[in-house]
Amino acid sequence: MSENRSRKPAALILTVIFLFALVMGAGPGSLLIAPPGSEPALWFGMPALYLWAVIWFLVEAAVIMIAARTLWRKEKD
Repeated sequence: MSENRSRKPAALILTVIFLFALVMGAGPGSLLIAPPGSEPALWFGMPALYLWAVIWFLVEAAVIMIAARTLWRKEKD
């Protein structure tokens, strides 16, 4: 039972980070990088919007990997 309590803050932090990345990546956060009607910017030779979405996808993937290794492991009987 105490192990379950110790996981709660980590689970909450990972959830908040994941939801923030979800909003920033493809949601309203994308308007920060490419306002409607503006000329598409280039970052490292790629359209900035594509790179922006990939970066936030990597953040989401990292959160899932951390949760899989720490929070979702099977409990010992």
